[in-house]
Amino acid sequence: MKNTRSRKRVFLELRLNSLMFFFFLAFSVVIFRLFQIQVLGHEKYFELAQKQYWAIKNVEAGRGDIYSSDGFLLAGTKDSYLMYGEPKVIQNKEQVARILAEVLAEMQPIAHESGSMEQGELPVRDFGYFYKNIYDSLNLDLYWVPLERDLTPGQVEKIKQKGLDGIGFQKEPKRYYPEGTLASHVLGFVASNERGERTGYYGIEGALNDDLRGKPGKILEEKDAAGNPILAGGYRESNAIPGRSIVLTIDRSVQYMVEKKIKEGVERYDALSGSVIVMDPYTGRVIAMANYPAYDPSKFWVEESEQRGDEEKSERKRIERRNLAIQQTYEPGSVMKPMTVSAAVDLGLVTANTTYEDKGPVYYSGHKVDNWDFKHYGILTITQLLEKSNNIGAAWVGHKVGVEKLRQYLANFGYGKKTGIELEGEDTGILRDASTWTDIDLANISFGQGISATPLQVINAFNVIANGGQLYQPQIISKVYDNGRVMEMKPKSIRRVISTETADEMVKMLENAAENGEAKYFVLKDYKIAGKTGTAQIFKDGEYAAEDTNATFVGFFSGNKRISLIVKLEEPKTSIYASLTAVPLWMEIATELAKFYGIAPDKSFGVSQSQ
Repeated sequence: MKNTRSRKRVFLELRLNSLMFFFFLAFSVVIFRLFQIQVLGHEKYFELAQKQYWAIKNVEAGRGDIYSSDGFLLAGTKDSYLMYGEPKVIQNKEQVARILAEVLAEMQPIAHESGSMEQGELPVRDFGYFYKNIYDSLNLDLYWVPLERDLTPGQVEKIKQKGLDGIGFQKEPKRYYPEGTLASHVLGFVASNERGERTGYYGIEGALNDDLRGKPGKILEEKDAAGNPILAGGYRESNAIPGRSIVLTIDRSVQYMVEKKIKEGVERYDALSGSVIVMDPYTGRVIAMANYPAYDPSKFWVEESEQRGDEEKSERKRIERRNLAIQQTYEPGSVMKPMTVSAAVDLGLVTANTTYEDKGPVYYSGHKVDNWDFKHYGILTITQLLEKSNNIGAAWVGHKVGVEKLRQYLANFGYGKKTGIELEGEDTGILRDASTWTDIDLANISFGQGISATPLQVINAFNVIANGGQLYQPQIISKVYDNGRVMEMKPKSIRRVISTETADEMVKMLENAAENGEAKYFVLKDYKIAGKTGTAQIFKDGEYAAEDTNATFVGFFSGNKRISLIVKLEEPKTSIYASLTAVPLWMEIATELAKFYGIAPDKSFGVSQSQ
């Protein structure tokens, strides 16, 4: 008996001890978990609690304005409104959706802003469209849903008159472009990114997005369990900081004129596209930069068929949102010859009167080099090389300069690297490392093949000759306004490329090239023009296509040297030659510029009717 009682006592004590251990362990787990939550996870759970009691709304900052140099608004911000619904407040969702759909359909057209850069054809926005969208949104298990964007104050007032509970409005700044397509490639556009945030794309909008968009504000409002604001609850607000405003170097009148002319030129010569840049060679300031085809940044999602009508649409045209003047590279062709000659003159290897012999095709690395017109002229001077745009002579000069030095001069002229202009998406072009050049590469690059550049790089290199030998960074921003402060953007000199003497000698040779070369039938008679044509075959399917060219003319008024200009046409079909396409268009624009700036005719040329 005694042993039995002892065993029972031991068994009970063991059970009691096990039970106590279990409770102790459970208590320890609870204590440890509380320690995790209250101490280690304090910030996390405090934040979760705050989110349950506080609603946070972003207040979008007003985007900075963009102005032309002569004070015209090119991109601004106006108030629009977002209409939102509170599904948990609305009792009769079908009735509310029907009333709103009727009002919205009646108020057509309503401005629409695409939320995606890849927006295709837009749906018909009628009663059925609005009703379905609103009804579906109001039946979501959410406290707050967006219903319609870009409403005007008048439209908001009309909806408010319906007295609908659970329908509210939130002010949203909206980007608009009062000049339509004017300077669209310089400006870029604003769209929603993948997070629904308004973001700038391309141009100034993209490059200076952080400066323009400002800093959003926030509203923190205490709410109850149903998600409704508590009348006597907490409320905190931080004000939005507006974005900076930008003044461009672009002159609105000149921009309008060159856009009109490049459109006419592309259509007249049946080209795929065209680019024009007008600059001040002494500062690097861009006075105008235009491309065609263009687009309306207020309606960037609209395709050309919707803008012009299918019956007017040409198969060779398309909407182009890229800035081709800085984003489309091409082999520039003969406009590269003045850079090759400049290097040789600057090194003291040749002068304007140095002679060479053109007695027929030549071979480098087993490859044939011939002139563009297959003609040969015997003894020529360097001046005549540029006048006749002689490939054999350019290759001869290039080999006198040599691979290393020619590559260095071209790099100093700005080829093979971004110019640094304050626009998004600039291309570098291609200037290969000297170690990869063969003899045929040296020959080809000397007359503009085997190297690629943007129109901006080409004109900026010519500016070096115009201003006496200095390379400037192209500038398209004149001033920045920041909370009452004005920051002036000064011209930026990068480096001296050639001597003043070399530049002066090159100006004379380029005047002769314009007056007596391929451009002579169209060159202005009242003004001295220094310039060069470039008819560059396009490399396709492993060879240069004989009938597909890029046509370029680049030059400047050499009497005062204050205006430089480039015209580039992509694949003109009326003629493959720049002398019959880019040159006459360049001269038309130059004539308008002379009138606009009041440039007096050069006395040495006399006063006669401009061509």
